[in-house]
Amino acid sequence: MRKIIKWPLCILGLLSALYSCQRDDICGEVDPTTPQLIIRFYDTDDPTAFKEVTSLRVLTDGIETPIINRQNTDSIAIPLRSFATSTAFTMIIDSQDDDQGMETGNSDIVTFSYTPNEVFISRGCGFIINYEELTGSRADDADNWIDTITIINSVVENENQAHVQIFH
Repeated sequence: MRKIIKWPLCILGLLSALYSCQRDDICGEVDPTTPQLIIRFYDTDDPTAFKEVTSLRVLTDGIETPIINRQNTDSIAIPLRSFATSTAFTMIIDSQDDDQGMETGNSDIVTFSYTPNEVFISRGCGFIINYEELTGSRADDADNWIDTITIINSVVENENQAHVQIFH
């Protein structure tokens, strides 16, 4: 008699344990990611007008593959280094290679400084990095194509709007 009662109780206990468990927090409904820096390019002579950059190439220090490779565009989204407090970019306008494969465009070095801020999303999603206190500067050279860098949003926590205006 004891064996007959034991099996149904075990099965009942197992079923109730399975149904009472909740699945782990899965990061599927939302896809939180570390936001990229959004830059819009403007005309120096008409500061309200967007101005396309021709054959723009953007490189990050220490990485050979361009982030942006010879695009005609008036806006870009570029990643900042998440475990550093600054990222330097070489921005090349009218980018081309000569016969020896050397870059012939006009390059400016732009550095963005910031404070990274880890934000916990959930167990399944982990952390993302937002950036605060964003500042930007351009290295002076004999032939700068970038006139001015203006920070319009010093907190980078989404990609819904531009963070930086570059006038050229």
